[in-house]
Amino acid sequence: MAEGDAPRVEYACERCGSVAVTRDAWAEWSLENQIWALSEIFDFAFCHTCHRETRLVERAPRQDPRP
Repeated sequence: MAEGDAPRVEYACERCGSVAVTRDAWAEWSLENQIWALSEIFDFAFCHTCHRETRLVERAPRQDPRP
């Protein structure tokens, strides 16, 4: 890790440990940048492995894809 780089993290389901998780959010169109930009992120999280609502756990990545 280069000096000044923040450590990488991943978010996982607290029940099964899967990283196939999503959060509820709003996106709004940026006329200036011509992209959809997240404007709000909500607490609701869903695990696509458990197929139900979950709480997210922040942890160090199990496999870091960087060389």
